[in-house]
Amino acid sequence: MLALPRCPAPLLALSALFVLLGGCSVNGSYPDAIEPDAAKLRFVANTSNATLDYFDAAHCDGQTTGILNNMLLSDTARRVGMSVPAPKDARGYLEVKLKPGEQIHLRTNMNSGYAVCGKGFNFTPEANAEYEVTFKSEKNFCLTQLQRLQRVDGKDVRTPISILKKDFPACAGRNALFPKTYPDTPHRLELMSRVIDKSLVVTVKTDPAKEKVESYSPEKLDTLISERKAKLGFDLPPDYWTLYRENLKTFGDDMAQNKARSMERFKDEYQTRLRQLKDEQLEQWALPKTANAKPEKAEIDLDVAMMVEYFRIGNGVTVEAVQHHLERMAQMDERYGVCARFAECWKRN
Repeated sequence: MLALPRCPAPLLALSALFVLLGGCSVNGSYPDAIEPDAAKLRFVANTSNATLDYFDAAHCDGQTTGILNNMLLSDTARRVGMSVPAPKDARGYLEVKLKPGEQIHLRTNMNSGYAVCGKGFNFTPEANAEYEVTFKSEKNFCLTQLQRLQRVDGKDVRTPISILKKDFPACAGRNALFPKTYPDTPHRLELMSRVIDKSLVVTVKTDPAKEKVESYSPEKLDTLISERKAKLGFDLPPDYWTLYRENLKTFGDDMAQNKARSMERFKDEYQTRLRQLKDEQLEQWALPKTANAKPEKAEIDLDVAMMVEYFRIGNGVTVEAVQHHLERMAQMDERYGVCARFAECWKRN
């Protein structure tokens, strides 16, 4: 789950524009998978002019699944009989079947008229599994979240799945969305590592003396639980409070690892971009910094762009941790019937 800033990006809005111009039907151009063990996926959109595009090795230009929340067109009514119902607050949603066991690329898009945003990610559906992609807009960011859906003991369970922006080898070099990349070799990986280690972000953000990683202490957990008990005003079984403590600890651990996870994803994204460079250019960029050596403009531009990318990634990692926490807590309160007795219970956004 990651957020992307709203910014001009015509490619991200192509599917929405094609629908508006009559380029494809309201149900899109993607045909449901016909395998008997096909996975099922629901796309929930809480933003205007939202689409979910599908890419695989045979469709690198993408296929559309329909459009949601458009002022001029009715929402697509695609449904595939999923066992877990859509969220009650879903503004619009569609459902499709996916071939299991093969990596695909999915891309959420929205077009508000003055800005577009979205998220592309690789995904390998499992046989007979159900998934849900939720897409919404918050302030200057749009948020894409992927969850596994299951029925457990008669309850609907949503388990967050992390989504990362990576290369999609099946379509590399086919279009601007999937630029040509060169295969990894030990030499190229070593060169890319040296380029990344010279970057502004790594230079500034990896000083151990400046890193302070803290999770919730047992005393802090006790305080938070005591405060919650006082607000509730009624008793709940010990199992509830054991789970409450576990959820708080998980959230604290996640937040404590935000910087490390942000740096890991930053390096992955930097490497993704460097894969587009030939060996000769990597070798030049990997040279040690010296007082007399002047880096190429392209190298400076990429480094500055990646500094901005680092803060975008950090924001996404934080939002992801918070969303996962809210989902865990909402499932807990739903399981124990807290919302029926307490208006300030944990609820899904």
